[in-house]
Amino acid sequence: MARTVRSSRRLRMTRSGVAVTVGSAALVGSGLGLGWPTLTGLGVAGFTALAAALGFVAASPRLSARRDVTPDRTPVGEPAWSRLEIVNRGRLASASFDAVDELAGQPHDDGRRLAVPVTPIPPGERRELRYPIEASHRGLVTLGPLRSDRRDPLGLLARSATLAGTTRLWIHPRIHQVRPLPVGMVPDFEGRLDDQVQRRSLAFSSLREYQPGDDPRHIHWRTTARTGSLVVHEHVDTHEPTVSIVLDTRTSSLEPEAFEDAVEVVASIVAASSRVGHAVSFEALGEDKAAVSQAGGYSVLDRLAALRQVRDDGSRDDHGLLGLLQLIERAPPGGSLVVVTGDEPGLLTRLATQRRRFGRVVLVVVGGSDAGPLTRRPGFAVLRAACAADAVRKWNQFVCGPVATLPRR
Repeated sequence: MARTVRSSRRLRMTRSGVAVTVGSAALVGSGLGLGWPTLTGLGVAGFTALAAALGFVAASPRLSARRDVTPDRTPVGEPAWSRLEIVNRGRLASASFDAVDELAGQPHDDGRRLAVPVTPIPPGERRELRYPIEASHRGLVTLGPLRSDRRDPLGLLARSATLAGTTRLWIHPRIHQVRPLPVGMVPDFEGRLDDQVQRRSLAFSSLREYQPGDDPRHIHWRTTARTGSLVVHEHVDTHEPTVSIVLDTRTSSLEPEAFEDAVEVVASIVAASSRVGHAVSFEALGEDKAAVSQAGGYSVLDRLAALRQVRDDGSRDDHGLLGLLQLIERAPPGGSLVVVTGDEPGLLTRLATQRRRFGRVVLVVVGGSDAGPLTRRPGFAVLRAACAADAVRKWNQFVCGPVATLPRR
């Protein structure tokens, strides 16, 4: 959400300013010690330039700012826009300065700075700026704090002031067009269910953005107040088959590039399942759900945006193969199970025992050879793909059958 922050000022000396200060001191000392007025004059000129620079940056008007990021959730490749409204509440016109925004959260953006030039603002007036934020990589990006950066013409001194606080941008993974996985029927492990159990039962599943037609009674007001947009409870039928998806995040199993492809595969399956109304259960190894919720995340795509890999160094059992198997065991029985991972020896054998709990089990191995074989048995399939696009193509062709082509009108 946008916030208005009163500016806090900080004066600092640049490298050029430090060099001029040291050089001027050396010239004055040498000139006085050796009796050379020329050196002394040069040193005094340097100090005079510093004094002029101080006078240039010292006068700073009272500025306040309000910042919005629209949209606050965007897929990879589609930029978001930051709208900055700066108000000059002082009696003097502001000098030209740069509005500098810091970005952190993406692997390639940690420490990145965006500088937007701002022309002088008359007293009592406001200036509105819009600038794009490139969403080239998936991630939960923290923008800010936004600061003003003003320097004297010689670049000796710089004065910065906080204009706006931090805000978050959720960059969702790229979604490919895949066919939804048929979930089939829920296996009956305990014999015939009686009429009491067969009745439809709705249970809370997750939070999502409000859509026209949703029951206002399902609005989650606490999350709505935190995020600034309407969020509702999503309920699913507990007796309906579920698409259970488990993602391996271990660095020992997936290289960073292959991990990004795996995340895209999961996002595509989630989107396809949700599109046709299938209940989705998603779990990722080592995920900190509490941190995602505290940051304002509420959907599976938000969780995927904030997801990071974990190191399988043996220090924690829940971050190793044992933890991955425990996530699979906790997946709700019935429907279909999809496990997305790298080339993990022995996992195929262990997944075969899950066939009795699910109508269909699919193991997606990302990062292998493009010519990787497809193993398929009744109710069980192993898909090996080099990247997300390759996985999607094989998924549509082999796992869900050929895609029907509609005739052109």
